[in-house]
This record gives sequence, structure tokens and C-alpha cells, in this order.
Amino acid sequence: MNNALVLELFDLKKSFSLDGRKQTKIFDGVQLTLKKSELVGIIAPSGTGKTSLLNISGLLDQPTGGSVRVLGQETGKLTTERRNSIRRNHIGFVFQSSNLLNEFSAIENVALSRIIKGFNFKDSLKYSRNLLSRVGLENRLHHKPLELSGGEQQRIAICRAMANDPKLLLADEPTGNLDYENSILVFDLLLSLVKQKKVSALVATHNLELIKRMDRVLKLTKTGLVNL
Repeated sequence: MNNALVLELFDLKKSFSLDGRKQTKIFDGVQLTLKKSELVGIIAPSGTGKTSLLNISGLLDQPTGGSVRVLGQETGKLTTERRNSIRRNHIGFVFQSSNLLNEFSAIENVALSRIIKGFNFKDSLKYSRNLLSRVGLENRLHHKPLELSGGEQQRIAICRAMANDPKLLLADEPTGNLDYENSILVFDLLLSLVKQKKVSALVATHNLELIKRMDRVLKLTKTGLVNL
């Protein structure tokens, strides 16, 4: 096992069937290694499967072929319980929509990630308060998502993803629903937290301004990932 590698994808394939017979290929032969503390961007035309790739990398979905290794652990034959444990303890997700729980406040949404991981309630709230303060939301701790702007919601989503101290962060168009100004602000905060906590991140985005700030950039095609 290479301790410097957080995510490894080997000859990854994904296809699906609409009628139970004919297979439609999404991508084939994806190879990727993601090092510790590395920030990698992925750009992809619509329909080439970037969301599928991120879901497979985060153990939310299974590939049709190939293999996924997280923190040196081959995941293909793991039980559902073990896959869930790796995801809960080591992986954070940020989606295009914040997907916050509307019945909970900002601090509660963030704290849930730590509580699920096993931290006690009081410590989880304290940690979440500090994390939200670092992204300028110290005055929004007890507001519910529908009382907040889109940019504020996405900052909370980033804090939620980072709250369980992940080794791997997967972000799917994290600024896709925001205007230009908020996109830059949210990405700056994401980048700052990733660097401070030395998290490895795989970020899919169409924003060329953001792409320029990645350690390296890959383009997803139906035949794999290409360096740019």
C-alpha cells in the first residue's frame, strides 16, 4: 500500500441499461491516483459521467468494471456495512445543491456529520460553531436553510462535508448554482479549508476560473481521463 495515495481508480468502467438488454457505456478505462493533500479538478462535457465517477469514488455507487481503492483499501468486495463505514469516517461530499436538512439549523446540519461518526453532541456543536465561524457564518448558526442565501447554504454544506475530518473530499459542481461573486467566495473558502486540513479533493466544475487554481486538471471522456 502506498500511504501517500488516498484514492486509486483502476480501469474503471460504468454502463447502464434502460431496457434490461442494451448497455449504454458512460465511460471506460478510467485511471486515477489522488495523492495526500492534492487538489484535482475534473472537467467534462454533459453526459460523460462526472457525477457517476464521483459517486463511485465515494462508494455511493458500484462500477460496472474495474476497481476502487480508498486509503489503500480495495473496496470492490467489501460488505455494505464496511463501505458505509469508510464513507462515514473518511469521505466528505459537496454537491451542486446544498442538500441541507431544512428542519435543522446551520450548526445542527454541520454537527450531524460528527455525531454520526460517533462524537458526542456537545463537542460536535462546539466544533461546528468554530468551523462555521471560519467561513463567516458566526451570526447564522441558528438560522435554518430556508432563511439563508444560496451562498450561505453552500458554505454550510462545505462545513458539513469537512466536519467529520475526511481524508477525501468529493465536490460535484460545488458552485454551479451560485452567481460569479458567490462562486469565487465559496470556492476560496473550500480551498482554504482543504489546504488547512490537508484533505485530498476531487472537484468537478465547469468554472474555468476555479480550474486554474487546482494542482492539476483532468478531462473526463468516454475513454477515460486525459491530463490538461
